[in-house]
Amino acid sequence: MMLELHNQNRGTGKTTKIIELMEQDESALCLVPNSMIKRYNFPKNLQKRILVGVNLEHLIDELRSMRFTKLFVDELSYSKFNLAELFYELGRSRIQVIVFGTGQ
Repeated sequence: MMLELHNQNRGTGKTTKIIELMEQDESALCLVPNSMIKRYNFPKNLQKRILVGVNLEHLIDELRSMRFTKLFVDELSYSKFNLAELFYELGRSRIQVIVFGTGQ
């Protein structure tokens, strides 16, 4: 499966689970919605593999230049159209995407 979704309530350990999974897989990256989450929620040793997804076009270009097999997404903050574009681009490259988010 190339796209895996985990819809969990706030405060249920989504970020903690991503940290554990990233520590097990050195080829994994993580996408977060802002730099505060990166800085305060993730340990320093993982921060070089945490991407802040503000500008989707820039993010897709950056991802194309990186070598990775898995992308964790910690909370989604894009429109449905932008998410579809991101997942399409990653799927073309056979990148596994695992999303941890809180549905609304």
